[in-house]
Amino acid sequence: MPVLTHYLSPTDYGIFTTFVVISMFIGNIFRLELNMALKREYVENKGDFSQYISTAFVFSTIMLVPYCMLALVMMPFIDDLYGIPMLWVFLIILLSYFRFQIINLHHLWQIANRALPYGVWGLVGSIAIYVIAISILFLKGGDWQARAVGEWLVGLASLPIAFYYLRKDYGLRWVFNLKILLRMLKYSLPLLPTTLMAYIFMVSDRVFISEFSGMHELGLYSVALQLAASVDLVFRAILPAWESWIFTKLGSVNQSTVTLIFKRLLMLGVLGGVMMLLLPPILEFLMPYLTDKNFSMAGDFLFPCLLAVTCAGFFKLSKTPLIFMRRTSTVAYINIVMIVFNFAFMYVFVSKWGAVGAAFALALTYTSGSLIQLYFMYKYSDVISERNLT
Repeated sequence: MPVLTHYLSPTDYGIFTTFVVISMFIGNIFRLELNMALKREYVENKGDFSQYISTAFVFSTIMLVPYCMLALVMMPFIDDLYGIPMLWVFLIILLSYFRFQIINLHHLWQIANRALPYGVWGLVGSIAIYVIAISILFLKGGDWQARAVGEWLVGLASLPIAFYYLRKDYGLRWVFNLKILLRMLKYSLPLLPTTLMAYIFMVSDRVFISEFSGMHELGLYSVALQLAASVDLVFRAILPAWESWIFTKLGSVNQSTVTLIFKRLLMLGVLGGVMMLLLPPILEFLMPYLTDKNFSMAGDFLFPCLLAVTCAGFFKLSKTPLIFMRRTSTVAYINIVMIVFNFAFMYVFVSKWGAVGAAFALALTYTSGSLIQLYFMYKYSDVISERNLT
């Protein structure tokens, strides 16, 4: 961050955050959330898992062709997408293919509780991205594309490594089974709008801020949000182990296990709340060392951004039991309701308080979603308990 904020203007930093959101959005469209289905099938069909991972691989390779053709057709008619050149949209599609294979391996290591390769893989990839981006800025200067080039090159270099381990440990080969694909899509497709809506939440604050306050405040807000990700580091560390515990150790989510889930969620919520209260003075002290002086006003947005990130982390944790219970359609309906809440909150809060209001609107949206998810988890656990008694 000290380097990026020194070399990039608040406007360039705002465009880069747009690139990140677009690349994540296209990535989810590309993989259709099959990576989530693979995690579930690995738990239930470990002995025959080679057919599942191979079918997903062949399907993604075939779908690469129409997606790339669509981008090439669009290029003559659209110059850019929210400041992102159309050439980069084409490169993002290729990056999505790279990441699909990489994410599959990463998620399989997670669900199998292979913490060391999971951690090393993520850490080395992140370091490589920043090293490439900073090197480009030092040697050639540049704008937001320096970081984007780092993302793309690391994705390309990681692809053969992912292929090696997927073939060695999980039986990846050129095999396609339509029946298996349909089974996985039945599970994963309801999660696609759910995930896309999560990016709509991420985009909504940027859209409303840019409309009501301008790109300069958006750049400051983006820096504050990245500093607030210090809380998200804790939730990101907990989430893989949380999913592995629910998928492989918990058994069925019935009334007895719901009590245990509630207790652990309460503990994690308290942990997030404590960090949210302790971090603002620490981050304000570190800001002069982490950002250029042009971004000094980002400190005004720290606490509301920390609150939004904490609520988003809790929301992800409370969603996992419903996904394990195969209630992916319910998760999708909950997110549709949250979209309505989100736009209403954004319009009211951002129009009055600018970027600060955007952060509070996100926090309120994720809190509402978490409460609804916990309600349905309890409701469906009653059904499971009654079925077991019968």
